[in-house]
Amino acid sequence: MKPKILYHASTNRNIEVLEPRAETVRDRSEGPVVFATSDKVLASIFIVPTDDSWSASGLFGDVHYFVCSDRERFEKLDKGGVIYTLSSDPFENDPSKGLGIREWMSKVPVKPINRQEYDAGLEAMLEMGVQVFFISKQKFQELKRSSDHGNAILRSLESENKKRNVNFLEVPKVDN
Repeated sequence: MKPKILYHASTNRNIEVLEPRAETVRDRSEGPVVFATSDKVLASIFIVPTDDSWSASGLFGDVHYFVCSDRERFEKLDKGGVIYTLSSDPFENDPSKGLGIREWMSKVPVKPINRQEYDAGLEAMLEMGVQVFFISKQKFQELKRSSDHGNAILRSLESENKKRNVNFLEVPKVDN
């Protein structure tokens, strides 16, 4: 079932219309698109521009997580931003691609219907309950190679949430 609204995060605080782009691609055949998600918590992860060479994110059960192997780089890039609320009308979903049922795309420009500004992406993630982990580059490589997508590793670590006592959730054990 198609949700009524979707969310798009950006460091750009002044977007009047989201234009389709091909900057981040999940499938080259799609061409320029606007990505959005039905999951506002998930959207918060995208306020800070990162890539999968030094960060990872996802869900274990209902618990969102974000892992970063370069805290200094992350902090330099974290200028805050906006989570835009969008009508889902022009969006389509292909559950076999990207984030599955949580990822929607539009090939036409989309005008936001609302916006919520955040001074820092990290604070937005913590506020919304994303479990945030800053780990070493070596531990990050272990996580990327792990057969359980890093589940056991994350369950053995202390999140920023727990350290700060902000919306801490245990990462649940998942079966392979």
